[in-house]
Parts: sequence; structure tokens; C-alpha cells
Amino acid sequence: MLSKYWKYIMISAVIVNLISIKGFPMAIGAIYLPVLFKIIKLQINLSRGLVDQVNASTFVKGNQTGVIISVLCCIVVTVMLFKPLGNFYNHLNGILGILITISPITMVIGAILLILTAIGIIQAAKAQFTKVNITKTH
Repeated sequence: MLSKYWKYIMISAVIVNLISIKGFPMAIGAIYLPVLFKIIKLQINLSRGLVDQVNASTFVKGNQTGVIISVLCCIVVTVMLFKPLGNFYNHLNGILGILITISPITMVIGAILLILTAIGIIQAAKAQFTKVNITKTH
């Protein structure tokens, strides 16, 4: 089900993480995730003629691990930036100060949306590339 709505979830993840201000690495990570489709397509095109027979699902599974690692890294980088940027965040006033105040809530929502985006993109890649087989032509 997430595979149908991954684009909307991704847009929501970007917006929520940008609103949280502290979640900007997760916003960038959400924008990066659709690159998965291009990577798999590139791998399929590069494999044509090089291997006897490979199912495209091999590339989807291999890149699935990369997506999981990317999401985890975005979350870790976001948390690691709290301390060095803490002084900057504390000095924000007005609307930005209010956004920083509610950022714990928006960051949790943003992290959940980022994870859902990753799941949706993996599901969409599986659906798109399940019927692609690479057969070596002699």
C-alpha cells in the first residue's frame, strides 16, 4: 500500500522535517531516496550482456540494504548535530523559536515519515522491477 503513496509521504517527510528545523538532514535524506530507482535501472542496463541471467530483484534486494543504511545515517546525523548546533537553536526567536520548541514532536513525526518513505520506495521498486529479467544474448 505504501508503494502507491510514497511520493506524497516523501513530500510530507521533507516538509515536516524542514518545519522542525533540527530535522533538515532527514529532509535531505527523504529527497535522496528516489535515487534508488535510477540506481537499479543503471545496474540493470550495465548488466545486460555481462551475465547469463539475473533477476532484477537481486538489485532491488541489494539496494534495500543501502536504503536502510541511508535512513539510519540521516537519523544519526540529525541527532549528532543537536549538540554543536544547540547554541544556535537556543538563540532563535519568533516563529523560528516556536518551531524549535515544537521540534521534538515534529522530528518524531518526520522520522516516522522518513522511514515510511523508505519502505514505500522499496515496495515501489520491487513492484516496478519484478518482471525485469536480464538474459545474456550471444
